[in-house]
Amino acid sequence: MSDDSPEAIAALVEAGDDRAAYARMTSRLAWPQGKILSRLELARYVRQLGVLAQRRDSLELAELAETVVRDPDSPDRLYDLGYALIDVGAPAIAATVLWHCLALVGDSEEVVCELISALESALAYEDARKILEQQAPLRARSFLCRYLYAFNAAMSGDLRTARAVELAAGSDDEAALAQTIAGILARADQVDDRGLRGWHYVLTGGLLAHQSPYGFAEPMRGRYAYLADSLERVAFGLDRLVPLVRDLPCIYAPPGRNNEILALAAARRLAVDIAPWPAVGVPAPGLVVVYDLAELDPGQLARLVNRRPDQVLYAHASPWTVDSAVSPDVTTLLYQTLTPPWGEGIVVDPATQQISSGAPDTRSIDEIAAAISGSLPDEDLGADEPERWARLVAQVWPLQPAARGRLWAGGPVPSARFA
Repeated sequence: MSDDSPEAIAALVEAGDDRAAYARMTSRLAWPQGKILSRLELARYVRQLGVLAQRRDSLELAELAETVVRDPDSPDRLYDLGYALIDVGAPAIAATVLWHCLALVGDSEEVVCELISALESALAYEDARKILEQQAPLRARSFLCRYLYAFNAAMSGDLRTARAVELAAGSDDEAALAQTIAGILARADQVDDRGLRGWHYVLTGGLLAHQSPYGFAEPMRGRYAYLADSLERVAFGLDRLVPLVRDLPCIYAPPGRNNEILALAAARRLAVDIAPWPAVGVPAPGLVVVYDLAELDPGQLARLVNRRPDQVLYAHASPWTVDSAVSPDVTTLLYQTLTPPWGEGIVVDPATQQISSGAPDTRSIDEIAAAISGSLPDEDLGADEPERWARLVAQVWPLQPAARGRLWAGGPVPSARFA
């Protein structure tokens, strides 16, 4: 019996080792491995998925899994399960389920688009592009599928295909999608840098100030995975930001201790005042300072969708494994998991090597901001390519008033993504 067989996984489930069971199940059920399963094999794995869902009180997911076990040849059952798996954050498994659904229904726009959504969430843009490439009759009659073909081509680095897609819009919604692709292509014409920074600008319209030195050649290529941030790294980000925003009249910070610390440190560097965050309306002109983009709630993000004259949105850290509705004009770094320098850090006992949580920094906002101001950036610049940064800035800065692009997860430059 192989370690990832349904029987071995069932034994782990029965023993209560849900984490190991799920990991082994994923090794066979998730995309792309799950493509080669027969639908009967698929049902055997889905049965164990349903048991795990039941244990976590995901009763609807467990019920949908059971309907697939009873009838693995039902497109409706497969579609409903795939849709639900995207919602619960398991897009790679959803893609497998929806792939088997598509094999039953042919060129259904609904199924294809849901499969593409799952693949995008799993950062499998090249696979999404290939699937849409094989759906020429569907693309011919579906604007949405043509848009998705162009988008996934761009996200996998194939700008030639993205340029070749005809996107004649017939509605305001379609015009907005067409403008997304037009913006990507226009930015691609501005720059010749196809490293992480260049692609970040092309796809999002924002600047990435810093590239991680850890695993730069591979597997991270400039992004961070698990980052315990430092005051020195925050100071480095401000060093990169300051020359771009010297003429702005004030600084705004959305509510939150992390934002307020960073805003105060930036205000000291720029010698400008911090303005109150407006209760309504848009904070402009000025520099909007955010420590972690992922901490902004949707309502605050919605106020920043449009870049106003003399307004710059700066986020020290932005997530790269999930989409955000708004891309900062400048972000220092991209991360998967982040701990602020003043947050609960990780402490390793030198004698036992046991890992525990360290106490957060309880100093005042003013004291921590002063510590940032007194920090000398000590980041390893071997991966930071300052000449390429300066060249990119010269080509695209300042950014013009316009709607800000989305911050898309992943992109043509791959990085290792950890569960």
